[in-house]
This record gives sequence, structure tokens and C-alpha cells, in this order.
Amino acid sequence: MAVARPDGTAVVEPARPDVRYVVRPGDNLFRLAANYFIRTEDYRIVQRLNRVADPLRLPVGMVLVIPRALLRHEPVRGTVHSVRGAVRIGGKPAAVGMTVGEGMLIETGQKSFVTLALPDATTIALPSQSTVRVQRLRRLVFDSHVERLFGIERGGASATVTPMTDPQSDFRFSTPRAITSVRGTKFRMAYDADAGLATSEVLEGKVGFDAEAHETQTLPAGFGTTSELSEPVALLPAPELLEPDAAQTGEGLHFILKPLPGATAYHVQIAADARFLEVLDEATSKSPELRFASLPDGAYFVRATAIDRNELEGAPATSSFQRRLEGLRMGIEMGWAGPYRQYLFWWNARDWSGARFRFQLAKAGKEARPLVDLPELSNTSQPVIDLPRGRYRWRVQTSRLVDGKVSTEWSDYGELRVEGNW
Repeated sequence: MAVARPDGTAVVEPARPDVRYVVRPGDNLFRLAANYFIRTEDYRIVQRLNRVADPLRLPVGMVLVIPRALLRHEPVRGTVHSVRGAVRIGGKPAAVGMTVGEGMLIETGQKSFVTLALPDATTIALPSQSTVRVQRLRRLVFDSHVERLFGIERGGASATVTPMTDPQSDFRFSTPRAITSVRGTKFRMAYDADAGLATSEVLEGKVGFDAEAHETQTLPAGFGTTSELSEPVALLPAPELLEPDAAQTGEGLHFILKPLPGATAYHVQIAADARFLEVLDEATSKSPELRFASLPDGAYFVRATAIDRNELEGAPATSSFQRRLEGLRMGIEMGWAGPYRQYLFWWNARDWSGARFRFQLAKAGKEARPLVDLPELSNTSQPVIDLPRGRYRWRVQTSRLVDGKVSTEWSDYGELRVEGNW
């Protein structure tokens, strides 16, 4: 059923099956109620439901039907695995290690991301501009069944759910239009509040999808559906990243996808890890060419998907790449140092903190025998005084630590012509 919140949003509240308990020697309704019920006097409900004549006498082997709502539960806590940007949990700024519990509202701003980890290693990732409420995150004291229900009020969420051996435990995403239930899988769910459209895509395993508009659907891996579709449809294949392993050396990041038939848009994410638990940036575009702001040098991962006309996101293409900002800005300033002409050779090292430089200056055509060769410089300029007339070439080598290894790169040669009268 759908439950209306005070703010007017409706969240699907799934019906929970009753618990079935096989009576053991020594059991009676009073003892069961005292140990496991929220209210002891609710033993009467179970007595009537199961037509038990004497609550103190239960036949061994009898199967008792117990409404789940009567049973006590204890909280299960998740933790924030990673966070980037403006994320609030329970009204407070999110931080790595923060605990997340039942009833909390999770909100991500623009270009902001958060990943939660549950005790069984299940992970839930929220993209930017999403609002998700933790509706259920508990364990029943009676039988240790775990209930996990996350209500997507806006945006989306994806989960990698650890397989559950207990048939009564579950994991669910819900929206005002539909609900998914899984037992161990990788899947996504999203809700477009403006369009009133719920979508779900399955990458591994199977998912049950229950929408108001039609009967429950079973989604196998590679299929998705929406609250408007009566049956699942195949997801688009992974798009092809052109030159995915090429180093990103420009001012910003630039990725090009091979156009995919059937795609109406493309979604690209950048992360610091291969599992995409620490997402750093994302963009959606109708064009297969996407650009991102700069990142520090290092190793990263890119994941691209294609979106079809049903707003379903397809299979991902994932690749690692190196971020290595190149192309030193170089120049020469001329002036006087007393009676001598001075040439100040400079280079812009941008954000390469801790880098070391080697400066070489040679006559044109004699680069193998430089007139000036200065290694291990920490400064980004070098003055040279009173050069004779002629043509010169100069370059700078940059040495820095990348992923624990020293990386050295030479710039292109710069040119200098010294005239006789200046």
C-alpha cells in the first residue's frame, strides 16, 4: 500500500508476510510473547489467529502464524563508506564513518555522491540530486530476519546486495509508483518525481518489480522496466569508449563514445575505485562526447552507459585511465641585470606540487651538447645572462611521483633568437 507522509509525498509500503514458527518443546504463547513480542498482551491476537484453546499448551510441531508487526526488532546500522560534495544525512553534513539508521533522510546535492555500507557488505550508492529515506533497517529479535527498505523520493540509487541465505530476510527499493525486491544482485532504481516515472534495471541476478499500474514483473539480468511498461525490455548493450586507456592530459577530462543505435542519451561517471563506491563526477548528455572538470593527476576509472527511449539505463562499459596534466606553458622575459642582458626562462608547473625540474639551453642544431644543463630545480624559472648572438633552443624536464613511481617528461623545445643589437 502507499503511505502518505506529512510533506505530501507517497511512499509504497510493501505488505510483509506473516512469520511461521514451528513449536518446540517447552514453548507456550506467554513465553513467546514475553521474549519476542512488542507487547506481551498481543499473545491474544496470535491465540485467536491460530485458534489455540489454551495459551499454555502448544502441541510440539504445530506451525504458528504470527503477524510480523507484533514482533520486537533491533536496529541495524549502516555506515558512510564514501562521500563527495554536499550530502546530508538526517539533516547533518555527511562524513565517512557516519552511522545511518532507520528513519534517516539522505540527500545529495548537485555533483554530490554518497555510498553506504551495511554490515553484510551490501552497498547502496546514491547519485547526485537524489533523496532517499531509510524506511526499514532492522533485525527481528524473534528469528534474526533482516528487513531493509529504502524509499526513493527523488533521483535514484543502485545496490550491490550480498546474497541472503535466510529466506525471510530481504532488501527493497521503493518509490511512490513501484517497489523492487531482491535477494542478492546488482541493480538500479530511480524515480522521476516530475514525470511520476519509476525505473529499474538489473545487471546481475533477478529482481521483482511491483508497480501500481500492472502485475508484478520478474526482471532477469540484462532487463529493465518502468512503472508504465507491462513487461520487461532488454537493456541497451554497453557503449564503446573510444581510446579508453589514453591518458587524460588536457585542462579538463574528455571522453568520446561510439554512437549506439537506440540510445537517446549517455551517462558517464568517474570514480576513484573500480567498484565505483567513490564516485567523483558524472554527467548525462544527448551527445556521445562528454567533458568534465579537471582532476589531480593519478589513476581513475570511467563508466559509461546508454539510455533508451524508456529512460532505462543500459549495461556499463568500464575502463581505467591515467590523469596526467601535460603541456607546460613556457616563456621568456628579457631585461637587464646591471650592464648585462638577462633572459628569464620560465615555465608554469600548474598544480604539480613537489615536482623537480631540469633546465637545458643549447645552440640550435647542437641540442646534444647543451650550454646550460641544470637538474633538480625546485623553482619554475631560470635566468641566463649575456647570451652571444645566435639561435637557441631550450626545454624543461619534469620529474614527479605518480602512483609511487617517479615519472619524468620533457617539454617540447622553445626557440630564442638573440640579435646583435638589443
